[in-house]
Amino acid sequence: MFNDLSLKEFLERNHIDSDTWEKANIEWSTLQAIAANHEARAGSLEDLAELFAKVIQKFNGVHSVRWRVKNTEHLIAKIVRKRSEANPKYTDITQDNYSDRVTDLIGVRALHLFKEDCFGINEALKAEWSLVETPVAYIREGDSTDLKNKFTEEGFEIKNHLAGYRSVHYVIESTSRKQRIVAEIQVRTLFEEGWSEIDHKVRYPNLSDNELVEYFLGIFNRMAGSADDMGGFVLGLVATVSQLEDKISVAKKEKEDVFKDMELALSQLENVREQDKASRESIATLKIEIAKLKEVNQASPSMVGLLGLGSANVAAAALVGRGIMLRSTDTAAVAKASQSLANMSKLADMAAAAEASKSFANMSKLADMAATAEAKSKTMGNLLKKKFPSQ
Repeated sequence: MFNDLSLKEFLERNHIDSDTWEKANIEWSTLQAIAANHEARAGSLEDLAELFAKVIQKFNGVHSVRWRVKNTEHLIAKIVRKRSEANPKYTDITQDNYSDRVTDLIGVRALHLFKEDCFGINEALKAEWSLVETPVAYIREGDSTDLKNKFTEEGFEIKNHLAGYRSVHYVIESTSRKQRIVAEIQVRTLFEEGWSEIDHKVRYPNLSDNELVEYFLGIFNRMAGSADDMGGFVLGLVATVSQLEDKISVAKKEKEDVFKDMELALSQLENVREQDKASRESIATLKIEIAKLKEVNQASPSMVGLLGLGSANVAAAALVGRGIMLRSTDTAAVAKASQSLANMSKLADMAAAAEASKSFANMSKLADMAATAEAKSKTMGNLLKKKFPSQ
């Protein structure tokens, strides 16, 4: 219990010198009242902290979540130091308002693997709770301009952390049993968490100024920062390798498709060659049949016409009857050839009819000439009778 401590014990345990205490200018009794109130509320604050942690654990990109309720002794030491620094938030602090002035009574820490994950977590946090203050992005000295610009675009206030580690801090508010609750949420990588834990263990609340300790803390700080950067590098490398694998997969599929197209083209060429062979055979057979039809036509043109060989269907049927299997294109050829033969037959019939008509005309002319000659003979006989009457 805090109230079991004397002022002297408190100052010694928290390394607060007399000068700092005098600048704080606060009654010990006021601090004891604040401590007693905080310890009385510890159970409800723990329940709220656990609730915040469960909500945050569900955010995309969050690896794990830690939470705590501020230690009473650390709370009182913080108030003393803030007042000694003349921080305006703490000038009139009492047991009635300390929960509004001290924003980290409940502390939740969300840990993630890669630096870039913090921006997705940022969106989820702002969607879930209202922010009391502008969020702060603590960066390392030497961090890239791109990272700083990204934080600025997202509305963060950028600060260089005194201990040299990266962390994003939020102060959110919620309501429990009609009472306003304020909590601090910190978001950082696992590497930064490891470094901050060691730094906090050594520096806070002791604030060691030992040069050798500072030297080794600086080394560890750089190592943690390098490990953090390596994590981001590996993430980028994985993304690049994944893109290359996708490209290789696409190229492989395209190659397989080309081979399939070539095989299909070869198959089609084989079919065309087979069809061409069958066509040549059909055409050769057709030529033979046409030659035979011509012979028949020359021998008896009128007979060809009477047989109806001018019909393309009959000609095609004749070829089929001979066992010749025709494709649609071959049938068309046969039809065309048969039509030509029909035309030839028709011309032959017309020629024969003309010849017969001509012979008939000549015979009619001879008959007319004979009749005329007979008439003239009769006329001549009559004249002779008149001139030489019968003696």
